[in-house]
Amino acid sequence: MIRKRLQVELKDVKNITFPLPSLEEWKEAVEVTLRGKTIDQLKTDTYEGITLDPLYTETFDSRAKKAELPGFFPYTRGTSPMGYYEKPWLVVQPVGGITAKEVNEKMLAAFKRGQNVVAFPARLLAEGLRLEHLINNIPLKNIPVFIDLKGGQKKFLPQFKAASESQHTPLTGVLAEDPIAQWLIVGQLPENTDEYFAEWLKTIEEYKKVGQDVKTVLIDTAVYHNGGANAVQEISYGLSVAVQYLLEGQKQGVPIAFLAEKIVFSFAVDSNYFMTIAKLRAARRLWACLAEAFETDAEHFKMSIHAVTSELTETLYDEHVNILRTANQAFAAAIGGIDYLQIHPFNHASGGTDDFSERIARNIHLILKEETNITNVVDPAGGSWYVEQLTDELADKAWLKFLEIDEAGGILNLIKQGSLQKEIAEVFQERIQNAAYRKESIIGTNVYPNPADRIKAPAQADRESYMKVEKAIGITPIALGRVSVQFERIRLRSEKHKANTGASPKIGLINLKDIKSYKPRADFTKGLAAAGGIETLESDGCQTVEDAIEYVTATNLAIYCVCGSDADYLELAVAVISEIKIKYPDIHIYLAGKQQKDLESMLSEAGVKDFIHVKTNAIAVVEELLHELGVN
Repeated sequence: MIRKRLQVELKDVKNITFPLPSLEEWKEAVEVTLRGKTIDQLKTDTYEGITLDPLYTETFDSRAKKAELPGFFPYTRGTSPMGYYEKPWLVVQPVGGITAKEVNEKMLAAFKRGQNVVAFPARLLAEGLRLEHLINNIPLKNIPVFIDLKGGQKKFLPQFKAASESQHTPLTGVLAEDPIAQWLIVGQLPENTDEYFAEWLKTIEEYKKVGQDVKTVLIDTAVYHNGGANAVQEISYGLSVAVQYLLEGQKQGVPIAFLAEKIVFSFAVDSNYFMTIAKLRAARRLWACLAEAFETDAEHFKMSIHAVTSELTETLYDEHVNILRTANQAFAAAIGGIDYLQIHPFNHASGGTDDFSERIARNIHLILKEETNITNVVDPAGGSWYVEQLTDELADKAWLKFLEIDEAGGILNLIKQGSLQKEIAEVFQERIQNAAYRKESIIGTNVYPNPADRIKAPAQADRESYMKVEKAIGITPIALGRVSVQFERIRLRSEKHKANTGASPKIGLINLKDIKSYKPRADFTKGLAAAGGIETLESDGCQTVEDAIEYVTATNLAIYCVCGSDADYLELAVAVISEIKIKYPDIHIYLAGKQQKDLESMLSEAGVKDFIHVKTNAIAVVEELLHELGVN
């Protein structure tokens, strides 16, 4: 009987259905937890001018309007119906060294540990190392190459020809350069670009002798990204450069189909995970749609993508956090669908890469391939209402931007006028500002910094170009940088001060009442100070004015910050600050937390110089503190 009753009850449980809540009901439930705020306040505006909703539902699903499949036009979901199942992305980790023998040995060792592409900086060839020595004992018949030749394409051509002939095999992979990106780096543009492109396209034709399938035209959109560009700019500038090259090819009688298949796009991938995925999908779609404009079969416009982790987001401090950043970026690249992936080592920003950091970077590829199962799923992001909607919005905005560039006379006109560089610089400044106000968290730098962390001054980034521009005109170069630099410069100043004086710059925290009252604001202030390399000395909970005076007398510092709850400020802070300023008039006193206007006026009259809170510009405050502490 008991068993029979249980069976009946289980059957009833299986048949139970829960009512499907409506979107309005969900909004009402959420707004209860927001305590007076509306659901619209959960929306987020991006650098691309896109507003992200807090929830995406089937109402955002646009697949009914356009059925897209992996491997089919417009290739939003990838250029292969099988995704990575048959052909995973190639591991592009450039190998460096001092001598050709050292580079060769490191490359052979890398092949045993997961590398499957011959990759090294073009700098090695420019410094006189011979290709034949660099690739000794490497069978180019089975292993592709990937080298950004950075303007040395014509100069290095004989060595690649010799390598192909000596091994009796055509080369495969990428031996490419992006002249326009190189011009933006060096700040020079040929007076006669038509003449330059005519010669360059002859070099492209010559590379057919190296290998019919080798890609020779690079669209290096990472240059724009590392200057600060948003995803819309990165896509539209990249498409505009590619179209410029196709038009130059048309002038010289080069078939569009031939030149389009020689192009590989290089996109930077950053820590904005979903935007990165959408960027790669949108770029593939738009490139495929351009085939119609050139009256060419879209089969020739299957976008080949090289992804490289962002330099813009790298940090010097707490450099091991870069492992998490690059792993996240690489994962987004793989989900977005790429052909080549390059992951910067975690100490790349300092120029101090070594065998360990290079191994960790290479192992991220292996973990993604072997332990996540993403190679067994075609287009894992497909069908996500959020990703699909974001892809559509990004594609629409990038296309409109591309049309604006075309109407303005093309990418070269924008570069000559300096408007492209200005647009990118404006976005970079917005990123800088958001980091300064800590609207964007840089773990280990502007939030949760490690005060004990010490770094060397960063090495000069490898921005060298081998592009020889004769009869050049000057243009504004793209200023390449990192968002964290503004904090790193301040901390380096503090470190220099400690080296010169034997002591770090310090401020004191006057904590009021109980630990549960003062700890949140004390921790906030300590984190902000540490972001500038400033140490903090904390009092125990000061219960009275006398306790605070005793602490200030014992520590004898130039700056103090009062930390406590709003109630404690109302009860005790005015008296504490007044007495300290009477006894020590030269001391600078700050207070943690934004206050009501009346209390703020009382505290200011008592002697508070400024208030430190979540809307404070951290850079400005730390600069002010260091100036008051005599740190140059």
